[in-house]
Amino acid sequence: ASGMFTLPHILSLIFCLILIGVCVFYTRRLSDTSVLKITRILAIVFTAMEIIKIIYKFALGYTEYLDYYLPISFCSLFIYALWFSGYGHGKIKKLGDVFISAGCIVGGLAFLIIPATSLMMHQIYHYLSIHSMLFHSAMVYLGITYLLRNKVSLDRYAFYCNLIYVGAGCVLAIALNLITGSNLMLLSFPVNIPVDAVNRIATAIPALYTAIATAVYLFIPYGVSLLLQKYVFKKSKTSNN
Repeated sequence: ASGMFTLPHILSLIFCLILIGVCVFYTRRLSDTSVLKITRILAIVFTAMEIIKIIYKFALGYTEYLDYYLPISFCSLFIYALWFSGYGHGKIKKLGDVFISAGCIVGGLAFLIIPATSLMMHQIYHYLSIHSMLFHSAMVYLGITYLLRNKVSLDRYAFYCNLIYVGAGCVLAIALNLITGSNLMLLSFPVNIPVDAVNRIATAIPALYTAIATAVYLFIPYGVSLLLQKYVFKKSKTSNN
C-alpha cells in the first residue's frame, strides 16, 4: 500500500487540490443549467465507478462484512445526493442540494488528507485508490461550486434537512452494524485513524465512540460550510440564469 503522508499520497493530494482549483475556476461562471448538467453527469459517472468497485470486491471475495462493498458511508451519501440534486424535485432535490453544499467540502477534504480506506490498503495507481481520490475531489469541487452560487441558504430549514439526510444514513448504518457486525460509516470502530485518543475511546467505550462519530457527521461539516457561506462566499454569487 502507498500509505498516508508518504510521497505518493502527498503528490496525489497536491494534484487533487490543483484539479479542484482549476475546475472551480473554469466553471465558476457557468449557468445554473450547466451546473445541473455537471451534477447529473457526475451522478452517472460515479454510480458506474461504484458498481465497478462492488463487482471488483465480489470478484475477490471481499463480502464478509457489508462495509467491504456496500456504499453506505458519510462520503457515499454524495452519490445519492447527486441523484437527488440532479434529477429530483421539491424536497428530494432540497436534500441533495443541502448535503452537497453542507457536507461535501469537509467530508471530501478530510478523506483526501486522511485516505484511511484506500491508500492504506492499495497502491496509488490501483483502481480503488484512483476512484477514491477522484470521488472525494469531486465532492470538494461541487461543494465549493454550490456554495459559490448560493445554491441553498444554510438556514434552519437546511440544517433540519441535513439532520434528516445524514441522520438517516447514520441510523441505517448503526442498525446494520449491530445486526451484521459490520462497520458501515466507520461507526463501530475507527480504521487507520492516526489519532490515539479516538482509538482509545473506541476500544474502552464503543458506544461513546459511535455517539461522538455520529455527532461529528451531523454537525461539523454543516457548521464549517455555514461559516464558509457566511464569511467567505457571501459576496461570491456567480449564478447566471
